[in-house]
Amino acid sequence: MGPDLHVDTLVTAVLTVALLPLAALPALGVVVRRYGRLAGWPLLAALGLLASASALAAFTVFPLPRPGQLVCDGGSVVAGWQLLPLGSILPIVGDIGEVGLVSALTGFAFLQVFLNVVLFAPFGFFLHQVTRWRLATVVAASAGTSILIELAQGTGVFGLYPCPYRMLDVDDVLVNTLGGALGALLSRAVASRAFANPVPVPDLAPPSAPRRAFALVVDLLAVTTVSFAATVVIVVSLADGGSLSAAQERIDHPVISIAINLAAGVAVVLIPSLLARDATTPGQLLLNIAPVDVDHGGRPHGGRLATRWAVRWVPWAIIPSLLPVLLVGELLSVLARRDRRSLSDLASGTAMRSRPALAAARAGAPRDDAVEDPA
Repeated sequence: MGPDLHVDTLVTAVLTVALLPLAALPALGVVVRRYGRLAGWPLLAALGLLASASALAAFTVFPLPRPGQLVCDGGSVVAGWQLLPLGSILPIVGDIGEVGLVSALTGFAFLQVFLNVVLFAPFGFFLHQVTRWRLATVVAASAGTSILIELAQGTGVFGLYPCPYRMLDVDDVLVNTLGGALGALLSRAVASRAFANPVPVPDLAPPSAPRRAFALVVDLLAVTTVSFAATVVIVVSLADGGSLSAAQERIDHPVISIAINLAAGVAVVLIPSLLARDATTPGQLLLNIAPVDVDHGGRPHGGRLATRWAVRWVPWAIIPSLLPVLLVGELLSVLARRDRRSLSDLASGTAMRSRPALAAARAGAPRDDAVEDPA
């Protein structure tokens, strides 16, 4: 955390940039529940929605103003808003007669409009591919997303900055919505193809390695986001409106960092798994999988869940740089073993199964996911 970093910059990064990508995460759950697996094209569409949401967040919020760079005149926030429909587009038409078609179409004003359409087209395309909503609903969602973005820009990220650092332009809403509509129209044509509609399966087989990996990544994103947010809150509280560098120095100790990471892991992963009926973490719930006890195939007791959590999260909390090693070790174990158990599975006496398979087992239905003994 550099000495020139201000409170509003930190809060903007935590609350705003992550908003659209986090809102798009349920797309993975939609794919799993609709098809019974992470099917090829639907999975790519879900990842495309995540990527396009991340791009919207990044391009519309960044670059943030540097400390001292933002100059406010004390006027009304709405004074700088462009609220006249086509007010920033019609001048482009007028420029054609003055500077010629080529110059007008290569000028900054037209390129800005064009890029706004291009930026929202993938969002509309992948949103329709994942949800299969009606065209009008996707257009409305694109318009709502654009309005939210414009309000963030026109209010200084909803008051986090003393004045806006970008202008709210009603024409941006129009062209963004147009981009979302064009993407949805293209998606509707693609949605009729066979590759975009894989045959659903009952989802009774053991979950695949990619599905388990996505669940772990979702948990990791949630834990790291909460850990970073908690650090920001603590630093901001200690700074009390002053310099963040001095406040950062007060908590810049390995023990404090470890405590924050452990607390985030407990709050986001361990406690939900202890309380949930199927002992699921947020990522496992999203991907519709759950741990089971290898001895009796039922819900693991608290000690085994705590062991699973400790094997995965305590080393990361102590030495975050160990994360790649831990992830690779978990993945290699799943891929190498016949029973598909990871290191945390082996240490805790658990295995992973799909939640539909667990429901079928509770109902006494035949299933093909019996827990195998360790190889």
